[in-house]
Amino acid sequence: MKRINILLFFLTLLSVSALAQKGETEIHSKSNWQDRIYFGGGFGLSGGSGGGMISLSPLVGYMLTSRLSGGIGATYQYYKFNQFDDHRYGGNIFLRMNAFRQMFLYGSYEFFNYSTGYNLEGPRRTVTRMPLGIGLSQPVGPRSSINFIAAYDVLWDETAYASPWVFSVFFSL
Repeated sequence: MKRINILLFFLTLLSVSALAQKGETEIHSKSNWQDRIYFGGGFGLSGGSGGGMISLSPLVGYMLTSRLSGGIGATYQYYKFNQFDDHRYGGNIFLRMNAFRQMFLYGSYEFFNYSTGYNLEGPRRTVTRMPLGIGLSQPVGPRSSINFIAAYDVLWDETAYASPWVFSVFFSL
């Protein structure tokens, strides 16, 4: 179980997501709903001695105002350790508010379901988390940027995650 926690922690730390979010200057009060919607997702790989994981995380978001967006996402992971494998899944809802210049506030409510027990043969378990934090967006083009988030999970479950801190890096297109 400790290896699973460590792997989940490092996957969270090193996950790279791609989001297609509209720029702040493109949204105004007369924008139609098609201009406000965005799609994106993430992809992650990890591996090591005896196992590894593949992760897919699609999402859809909506620009509520020029400073506030929200959306939903899903997560699927295929985890393999020696001869044992697990299909893990979850989802989330999120809010992001542009605060000052390139800084933003971030919050999400997430759930994640996985197999438990020695050799992943135990019952399935669902855990929830609510990371709240701040981020920094560094533009690298007219509609793209690299984003960094540091968040604290206010619902931290120490039996599921190694740390309440969640660090993410993702690209906006």
